[in-house]
Amino acid sequence: MKVSIEWLNALTPILVDEKQFCDGMTMSGTKVESCEVYGKDIQQVVTGRITEISEHPDADKLIICKVDIGGETLQIVTGASNVQVGHVVPIACNGASLPGGLKIKTGKLRGQLSEGMMCSIDELDLTEADWPGADANGILILPDDTPLGQNILETLHLDDQVIDFEVTSNRVDCFSVEGLAREAAVTFDMPFNPVAATVRADSSRTTESLSTVNNMAPELCNRYCARIVEHVKIEPSPEWMRRRLRCAGVRPINNIVDITNYVMLELGQPMHAFDLNDLAGREINIRRAGEGEVIKTLDDTERKLDETMLVIADSDRAVALAGVMGAENTEIKPTTQTILFEAATFNAQSVRQTAKKVGLRTESSSRFDKGLDSTNAGRAIERACELVELLGAGDVCQGMIDSWPVKPETRTITFSPDAINAFLGTQIARDWMLETLEKIGLGIIGEGQMLSARVPTYRPDLESEADLAEEAARFYGYNRIKPSLLSNAQTTLGGRSRHQKTIEKIKDKMTAQGYYEACTYSFESPRQMDKMNLEPDHDLRRAVVIQNPLGEDFSVMRTSMIPSLLNVAAINWKRSVDVAKVFEIGYVYQAKSLPLTDLPTEIRHLAAFCYDDTATDQGGGAFFALKGECDELFRHLAVRSVEYLPLTDCPYLHPGQAASLVIDGEIIGQIGRIHPDVAGDFECSAQTVLLDLELDKIVDNIHEDRLFKALPRYPAVMRDLAILVDSNVLSADLLKTMQEAAGPILETIEVFDVYQGPQVPKNMKSVAYSLVFRSLERTLKEEDIQPAVKRILKKLKHVYGASLRE
Repeated sequence: MKVSIEWLNALTPILVDEKQFCDGMTMSGTKVESCEVYGKDIQQVVTGRITEISEHPDADKLIICKVDIGGETLQIVTGASNVQVGHVVPIACNGASLPGGLKIKTGKLRGQLSEGMMCSIDELDLTEADWPGADANGILILPDDTPLGQNILETLHLDDQVIDFEVTSNRVDCFSVEGLAREAAVTFDMPFNPVAATVRADSSRTTESLSTVNNMAPELCNRYCARIVEHVKIEPSPEWMRRRLRCAGVRPINNIVDITNYVMLELGQPMHAFDLNDLAGREINIRRAGEGEVIKTLDDTERKLDETMLVIADSDRAVALAGVMGAENTEIKPTTQTILFEAATFNAQSVRQTAKKVGLRTESSSRFDKGLDSTNAGRAIERACELVELLGAGDVCQGMIDSWPVKPETRTITFSPDAINAFLGTQIARDWMLETLEKIGLGIIGEGQMLSARVPTYRPDLESEADLAEEAARFYGYNRIKPSLLSNAQTTLGGRSRHQKTIEKIKDKMTAQGYYEACTYSFESPRQMDKMNLEPDHDLRRAVVIQNPLGEDFSVMRTSMIPSLLNVAAINWKRSVDVAKVFEIGYVYQAKSLPLTDLPTEIRHLAAFCYDDTATDQGGGAFFALKGECDELFRHLAVRSVEYLPLTDCPYLHPGQAASLVIDGEIIGQIGRIHPDVAGDFECSAQTVLLDLELDKIVDNIHEDRLFKALPRYPAVMRDLAILVDSNVLSADLLKTMQEAAGPILETIEVFDVYQGPQVPKNMKSVAYSLVFRSLERTLKEEDIQPAVKRILKKLKHVYGASLRE
């Protein structure tokens, strides 16, 4: 919500500087996003009067002007054709800055000195709507009585400070200048002057005699107010109104449309104006749309409606999509003579769903879908009529049509100042607390300890004593509240659970191994699964569909973390990051049944990727590097007996470089190089290697009992064996067989080389192992080692047909 300090000043005096104001409003609960001067990009531009014009001696389309800027005369060369002697114009002097980064310097144009530049509305970042009558292709002509040498920011009121507030959705009252001014008044202890409209209603005719309103859907329209204005004069709004609208980010159009926008911003109540002569039967019918009914909205777009949507219609067709946008068939035109003002309160859910279905979110719908105060509709229409009379834009008819089926009930909250102080741990003075609550609009009833607060209709967020405590605390000042324990409270030693500790250990280890942690969204596009090469009936496609998604790209809950990380990998790769290592810990969501009848199962995963485009091994090194880092992680967590088994049926992993991680026959995850087709679809490096683990299964296999083993007293004996075996035999199977055959003296065994080439028979491979033998009781001799080696070779030959490579 953007609003100028000048507009706020009209309702409550702002006597502090902008920093104090922004800090004070933020600390009292109305967060300020930014504060800037509307014309901040304009510097050293002043007003000047043209005193002399002569032709340029060397250019037919240029003229030389002498300009008085208040005691100093400048010579300016221009090609503008709309300037005359006596005109007051904006002058950008030497060193001036203009929007768009344009810098002005003294120089020569076709041999003649030019000490600045005359400015058009475009060069000042203005439009014809901001300055009606200005020549879009010429110099901006200012009023004759404009002081000379005056800063153009002051002349055009571009020096006003614009505050951008971040308003939370529960504070609907603060989506208005009046609501923000009320907050400012309480924050800085200043008087507050709410909007109080007075309408003369000079027309002799009544609204009821000129139109009728039929509310056929009271469940979707709680209140509908209408008032008619005759003898309308469509013309530009006055400068002060255009300026305030412009600062709020709204483009001025004409006086009637500007009045509706002005009231919406000032009071937070959206309004609409219909050309009464375009309303068939001069009647308003509030009804549900017909199935398949079509309306052409003011943005010149035809929109198909259904019976869940609410429309405003005349006797023939729909003339507005309730709470969203009007139709072009009754829009205000330069020839409009009679208008009907509308101020209504529509069902918040209905407006929200309608705006979403037709794909149209407006300033109006963004307010309606938060739930508006129905008592404000009457005030808004009175204020609009007051502005019509103030601007001389027409004659307001007497009376107002007001369809208000159900009026809001008065709500009260029982509270105790002492209880609030006990709740906050403060000693706020009772009188100050009650006075503050009254300033925000509450009516205090009763005396003694227990009181009642009558809640104003514009504060639906106040529901209990705790809410009143928050109101007292935020205006008292959170910084003034000293930290304290609750009465009779005892301290509790905090700590992390076993699962939380494991998560922290995993993060620390992954970071120590050079990985960066990512945090991606839990929802994604169903199209991501198409990129994963998944079959139509694959389990990962059984995603939970979000009922109210932000859009197609965020419409389902993820069933795998791989697409999210591949998108991260793609972003880095496209930005020429040659080496990347990223991990994420997050949840995936598995639907128990489709359609969904119960909450999905949430499973926490550890997922990671790495790639190195500087390597020349086509991803093989990255695969084994990630496998080694995974093993190191398991050692760090004390997870034992992890096996890597070949994985050939994972559609997004390379069938020749993928493995399942298994503990006691249970799969806990996958590791592998990305499938080339998937790499192409995600536009990431083809050398990307992926890891995906289920954290709960890892935690279940952590062995927290750490056994102490004394350092060996006797030396080790090492042997290297190179085994020739069929290329399809897995090294892990060979390892297991060798460990079984060697007996207890085999301490460790590791692979240090795998070779396939000219010195090895076709379809065979050479796998070299490093074996370490040791006894805990004595020093081993050759006669101890040789039988173990023979048993190993015999077992390998019997099981795999393997032989010792000579």
